[in-house]
Amino acid sequence: LGSLFRPTPILSSIRVGAAMDPAIFGKVDPEEVRGLTSTNGASQDSDEDDLGDVELAKPWQDEGADEVVRRRAMHESTSGEKPVAHNTLHSVARHQFIALLSAAFLVVQNSSAVLILRYTMVQPGENSYLIQTAVVMGELLKTVCSFAIVLYQEGTLAGIVADKSELVKTSVPALLYLLQNNLQYLAIQRLPASTFQVAYQMKLLTTALLWVIVFKTGLGCKRWVALASLVFGIGVVRSDEASKASSEAFASHLTTGFLCTAAACCTSGLAGVYFEVLLKGKSRLTLWQRNGQLGAYSVVIGLLNIALSPSQRSHVLAYGFFHGYTTLTLISVAIQGGGGLLIGVVMKYGNVIYKDLATALGVVVSCIGSVYIFHEELRLTFVVGAGIVVTAVYSYSKAG
Repeated sequence: LGSLFRPTPILSSIRVGAAMDPAIFGKVDPEEVRGLTSTNGASQDSDEDDLGDVELAKPWQDEGADEVVRRRAMHESTSGEKPVAHNTLHSVARHQFIALLSAAFLVVQNSSAVLILRYTMVQPGENSYLIQTAVVMGELLKTVCSFAIVLYQEGTLAGIVADKSELVKTSVPALLYLLQNNLQYLAIQRLPASTFQVAYQMKLLTTALLWVIVFKTGLGCKRWVALASLVFGIGVVRSDEASKASSEAFASHLTTGFLCTAAACCTSGLAGVYFEVLLKGKSRLTLWQRNGQLGAYSVVIGLLNIALSPSQRSHVLAYGFFHGYTTLTLISVAIQGGGGLLIGVVMKYGNVIYKDLATALGVVVSCIGSVYIFHEELRLTFVVGAGIVVTAVYSYSKAG
């Protein structure tokens, strides 16, 4: 577990899934690289006077695979030693295996999160819990996991609150993320699982637009075409759902669901870009320290929201905080809370294409699951629209 969370310079894609291209793939473990310099399986003796060994003993956190190869070549030219090639192949194969395995789990997480959440909100006997308490519990799980990783990496949690100015800055995206999570619950309550999963990919558009505005960088023609295709595909899905509305009340229900989804996409994009600005700043906080701050803020704000809302407060006081919770509710909270950590593993051992491809496949799996679990009818119009959205998401990542 420790090797999965070794500190690395990862962008905010881990938290928000923004379409960035961090140069993460190819990081090499120090112990594995030391093994590369041994000769024909012989034991590696430490020699402090050997310049090559001193060079290889430098910290590896800030060096990519290219730097590793360069140092290895220099060591070979000065010492005449030959590395064991199969160790290199083993390292690359191990990274690829972990990347593919974590991406596969991310597909399951992306699809099951929406399906289980939808089930708990529409199935009699499962839908009596208070949504806001589930949001708080999901954030609490993220906070505990982030704190555990920070404790493993740093040996202390003091660094999380050491810089008071950075602590204040983190409150802004924390509030946005909490709002986003609540909007997601409201949207899933009103939209079929497959429709929400497709429509929620609009967060790629909002993030990209805000990224261009804030960082003043271009996206390129291919990515703009992908975003236009994304909007068109979501429009097709929206029209398909509208055509199935059997009454004016149901049509209004769908409209509210789409508006909540759009609002969630906007808050997701804004929070993601703001979080990226924080990570690119001069602060020495690690990504997991930031995540710990975000989670802690979200828990506090969420609890204050429940306490200050008369209806929510009276519900908790009358029935208890965990009223209506079932095994599926807890599973849903765990999946929602653990998603960010899983994305972190994908981004460390793979890249953004792995992540977005897993997201696209998650949409497909959700649509198939909706047919079997909720007996939803996927008409040709919906399938075409969903196909356009999935292709646009993958094309956007590939264009980078």
